[in-house]
This record gives sequence, C-alpha cells and structure tokens, in this order.
Amino acid sequence: MKSMYKKQLTLKLSAIAVSIMLASCGGGGGDGYYQNGSSNSNSSSGSNNSGSQQATATALKIELDKLSVAATNDTLTVTVRGLDKNKGGVAGANVTLALVDPTNNVSIEGVSTQITDAAGNAVYIIKTPKTSSSINELVKNGFKLIASTNNGTLTQEQTVTVTGSNSTVEADTTSIVLFDATKTSLNVRGDQTTVTLTAVDANGSTLANQAITLRVKNSVLNGVKFTPNATQTDANGQITYTLSFSENQRNSSYSAAQFVLDDLVLEANFGQSTKIYTYKLDVVNSDVPVAVGAIAVAYNPTTMEDTSEGVYYYKNISVQVTDVDGKPIPNQDVTMGVNALAYYKGRFGFVDTSNPTDGKPDEYLPVIRSMCTSPVQAVNVNGEVINQLTPLKKDSTVQVVSYINSVGTAATNNKYTTDANGRFDLKIQYPKIYASWLTVQLTAKSTVSGSLIKGSTSLTLGYLSKDVSLIDLNGPNIESPYGIDPNCTNGN
Repeated sequence: MKSMYKKQLTLKLSAIAVSIMLASCGGGGGDGYYQNGSSNSNSSSGSNNSGSQQATATALKIELDKLSVAATNDTLTVTVRGLDKNKGGVAGANVTLALVDPTNNVSIEGVSTQITDAAGNAVYIIKTPKTSSSINELVKNGFKLIASTNNGTLTQEQTVTVTGSNSTVEADTTSIVLFDATKTSLNVRGDQTTVTLTAVDANGSTLANQAITLRVKNSVLNGVKFTPNATQTDANGQITYTLSFSENQRNSSYSAAQFVLDDLVLEANFGQSTKIYTYKLDVVNSDVPVAVGAIAVAYNPTTMEDTSEGVYYYKNISVQVTDVDGKPIPNQDVTMGVNALAYYKGRFGFVDTSNPTDGKPDEYLPVIRSMCTSPVQAVNVNGEVINQLTPLKKDSTVQVVSYINSVGTAATNNKYTTDANGRFDLKIQYPKIYASWLTVQLTAKSTVSGSLIKGSTSLTLGYLSKDVSLIDLNGPNIESPYGIDPNCTNGN
C-alpha cells in the first residue's frame, strides 16, 4: 500500500490544489479527534420546484457539521431544517440559504434554494477559497448564514467562525455561543419563551462558569424583558433566560405590524469578546400553536473512543426532554433514529505540504472528496416514510451507525427513558472505514401530552489521529467505501 502513495510526496501542495480539497479538522481535541468537512458536491439534497405548492414551516434550524471553518481550502456541511411547532421536520418547504460575507470569499456550492426532504432537511456545502488578498478580514469577522422560507417571511441566522491565517489577525474562537428556545414562534400580542445559551470553543468543548451578555434588539421599542436564571454558565456550559412581552410593554410608536416584520432578534457575546452571535424568534400576528415541549440531542465533538480490536469508533450522545417552560421531563420514553444526509466518494493521501517540499509526508488529507445526496429510495422506518440514500457501489450501505448503551451492550429497539433530570446518555458506534465518508443526522422523538415532539443534531463521522501513520502510510479510512470516482452517478 505504501508504494501507492509515494509518488504524491514529490508534489507541492500548490501544484495539486485543483484536486486536493483541504478539509479542516473540525475539532481537534487533546486526544487527536478529527471530524472532517466535505467538498465537491455533485448533487443537491433538494430541488427548486417553485411551481408546486410549498409546505409552511413554523421555525428554521441551522445545523453545522463543525463549529468553525478554515479560511482557505475548506468546506462546511450545512443542514437547514424546516420545523413544525414541536420541532419536527417539515417536508416540502422551500428553503433558501444566503451568505453575508463582505470579503466575497465564501461561496455556496450548488443551488441556494432547495425543497426540504421527507425529514425536513436541505443540505448545503459552503466553500472557502484557495487564496485571497482579503483572507485576514474573513478570519477577523467570520461570515453569516441566513436561511429563509415561507416566501421569505421566516428566517434564521448563524454566525460562522473562520480560522487559519498567516497574518497576526486571529479569529476569536474561544467564545462561540449556541442558541435554543422552547418556543420559536411568538404571538405579537404577548408571549413568553425560555432561551438556552450554550458556550463552546471552536473544538466544541463546553465552557463552564462563563458570563454571557444577552441583548434584545429594539428592546426600547418592543418592550421585551428577560430574566437570567443564573449569573454564569453551568457545568454543561449553559445558561437560560426567560423572555416575555405584552402589548402594554410595547412602545406606542412601535406598531404590532412592525414588530411582526422585524421579529425578535437576540444578540449574545462573552464579556471579553467582540464577536456577536444572533438568533431570531419569529413574531406572528395570530395565535401561536401551543408547543408541548422539546427534545435536545447533543454529542461530544472533541472526544471519541475505539474498540480494542480496532474495528469501531464510539461517540457519547446525550438527550434531554423539556416542557414548554424549559423544565426537564422525567420518566419520558424516547425513540432514537439515524438518518444519513450525505455520503462521500474519494480517498485520502499522504501529502508533503512543506514549502519547499522535502519529500516527506506531513499531512493526511482527502485528495479526492465528492459529496453525494442521491440516489434515494422511499423506505418505511417505524411507520414513517423517509428517503434513504442508496449508494451505487455494490454491497455498500449508509446504515452503518447504531446506538448502544455501552461498549458491548446494544440498545433495545433504540428506546430510552429519561432520568430525574429529563435526560439519558448513550453512545453511537460505527466501523472505522466509514470515518469522514458519511454525514448523519441523529434523531429523537417522543410523545408529550398527546403530541409528538422531535429533536435532532448532525455530524460527519470522525476518526482518531492515532490511527494514522505518516511513517508507514497507513490510515483506517484511506479509501471511501462508496468508491473513489467523484461522479455520484456510478459505483466506481
């Protein structure tokens, strides 16, 4: 196998920049865990069927396969979810993703408007350039994603941190703020919701005992009041706020129609940070469907385990169920699921990135990497019809991720029950050969007060750096199990 890759070592990185897509390590912890991004999309997860009637979403959620992106030669997989009142997926919604990047360095690969699939997902690939004279500005300020649906009346935003520059300007990656809310649509005449802020660093590690500043945009006009339920983030890096407003609190010069148009925009940052993270709650001029609760699905993005026999990787997952006021619901039955969003074709190489080259490999990088979101076939999973990816390579499958209670102990029907804190912990396992070649969505569903609620999170399967040898030119996932030809229409 070593001879297959020796010829790569004489190539300068710049000379093969056209074929090498340098996927940044989406979270390199002390244990050397890598969760790669993706590149070279050959198909779209949805289509622009503007002529057909579109479904209406109650809220939008933006899921990133990593929390930061490199300024050059990197990609980011973005999943936009159309949600109903209980955060379940809405199929057939027309979703548009826009970029706010004053440097004009970042781009969307493929179409920017898609129709959500059966699970409510629209998958996008964001690319950073090979090089640019304005890279420093991109690193300093990052860029913003804005997703919209319902003919542009419903939007959501996500700030993306950019890392990696040769200048003295460095990205602020120590203070990333993630948002969640028990209710994402609010009645303009008066309403309340509980907002949870999670403090993480660029590797996804939660930050305890941190003070986060929360502001409500236009609070003098809209009259929104909020009460922090703590002064600092807890052991899980979280702090909650209760937001409320009424017609009497709204300024008389600020009409209900204008409040509906502006929506409720939250801004948050760490005390020492200048980077502002925003989150938007939809304000509507009608009765809001009453949500009964929410499910949060989270994973540890910096830590992984592997088996003694060296075949599987493991990752810790945690799920929490709360009511509409953010209070945990104990003894609640939850069913977990896995939905493959995209698979990738290609291979890794051992590349000499030195300048000038010295003939020695110093990076393990994907030299071919192509994202595929088709073909699909409709299948029945637990009474639900979903579109399941069907790779064309013979005997290949995307059904490789499974839930386990602990190493060697399988889950029973993927069903779990929350503890006194409204949560439960579990693991996922997958064969090492699929690491970096599959992006999945972990889903959870439960019935609360007679209503079905759902939650999800997305991730690209990662690998451990200790499994890669730059000396022996070995790795656990050198070639994609779905083929190495970047064309998604064949199995080669």
